[in-house]
Amino acid sequence: MFTKLHLEEDNPVPLYWQIFQQLRAAILQGDLLPGSRLPPSRQLAQELQAARVTVTQAYDQLQAEGYVVARTGAGTFVTDDLSLITQSTRETRFVPSLSAWGCRVMDAAAEDERPYPRPQIDFGFGRSFPHIFPYDIWRRLLARYLSTDDVMLSRYGSVAGFHPLRQALAEHLSRLRGVHCTPEQIVIVSGAQQALDILARLLLASDDEVLVETPGYAAAFRLFQIHGARVTAVPVDAHGFPVEQIPANSRAKLIFVTPSNQFPSGGTMPLARRLALLHWAGEHDAVIVEDDYDGELRYDEHPHGALQGLDENGRVVYLGTFSKVLFPALRLSYVVLPPALIEPFVRAKALVDRGAPTLTQAAVADFISEGHFERHLRQLRHAYGQRRQKLIAALEQYLPQQVCCSEEAAGLHVMLHLRPHLDESQVVREAAAAGVGVYPGAPYHLHQPAPPSILLGFSGLDETEIEEGIRRLASVYESSQNESVITTSNEFDV
Repeated sequence: MFTKLHLEEDNPVPLYWQIFQQLRAAILQGDLLPGSRLPPSRQLAQELQAARVTVTQAYDQLQAEGYVVARTGAGTFVTDDLSLITQSTRETRFVPSLSAWGCRVMDAAAEDERPYPRPQIDFGFGRSFPHIFPYDIWRRLLARYLSTDDVMLSRYGSVAGFHPLRQALAEHLSRLRGVHCTPEQIVIVSGAQQALDILARLLLASDDEVLVETPGYAAAFRLFQIHGARVTAVPVDAHGFPVEQIPANSRAKLIFVTPSNQFPSGGTMPLARRLALLHWAGEHDAVIVEDDYDGELRYDEHPHGALQGLDENGRVVYLGTFSKVLFPALRLSYVVLPPALIEPFVRAKALVDRGAPTLTQAAVADFISEGHFERHLRQLRHAYGQRRQKLIAALEQYLPQQVCCSEEAAGLHVMLHLRPHLDESQVVREAAAAGVGVYPGAPYHLHQPAPPSILLGFSGLDETEIEEGIRRLASVYESSQNESVITTSNEFDV
């Protein structure tokens, strides 16, 4: 069998390691049986036209890992203990028996599969335009710690997060979002999903009820369901979550809402509803999770204050993220906890995650404290505001009298509602065939069948791409036998 060994001189893998790997594979596959003798190192070296020391190194590695034994005066033999490696065990592939939780995870994950390739013009939402972010400043901030702070780099960070970042966030959130908190109430997480997962573990028992918006953040729906909760969906209207529509018999332990800019349909909860929601939570001993995923991105007025700023009883958990306003690959978010939840949350986080990368947190802390963050937000509001205006103008130009625009100038996408008889999946497929990526609204609804809708994000495209994409989308409608009238969420109950 040694004629099967093949060495590649131009391979970056050392020759002795190539011999070791091929002999190990022969042993594990049963080509070299337990107790069989390997050829002397000199003989194998001659056959392979390699140095004897190369073969000796390979044999030494095999012996060190227990595949062979060297017997003085007799030679090198495959270890007898490997007799358990039989043909049947080699051919048997392990299939894990998943728990009920694991099965629910697999069922939920299947819903995320994208059945079509990414098109030329992709109206994906939640993305950043790469030329807007000041990467030169970001690289300088990272280099500052790479070159000067060896002590910080040589130790693990805090589970709760880099304290200067938590201080900078507390000041920023207080000044610009109306959030009332101390740095100790802020915990840095690797994404809003991690925060929701920990909160679900801490607050929800099997069959506990959770109130959510529909349409809404589907990943949160699935996470709550995977943890065994009963998810009750309340249909939103043009002003977000309608507290008055909460079922009279609801005993929800947790309420998940997006009050500043309802995801994905748009709309802002007015003050009366916010106060009513806080009152309901107090009467029913519930926790409110406020997801402020893009609350800083309003284009016609100052961002609305957070719901958390109205909370006087410690019932609101506030979620924020840097992914939408810096860049998605950062994967850094934060949660503002009521005082009573700080210790349980940090202890739970310590069991599943020892902390976000300190270097990244330090750079973000300086980005905020040195004023770069607020300047960047102003630039984003200007740039994304123009893109939204371009999107609305293009819809009005290429689909005249078929589009009504929402007055809610906020967020990173627009949700368009189709006429009830249309098939949104067909619209998505035909648009993709025209090189335009639009996204179906059905996955964000818990009540099925859902009214047909599509989502158009504008943050990852330039104005030329936006106009061309809408022009192609209009052609899809014009070629369709069924004419559609598209309107935004302020025209339909969703």
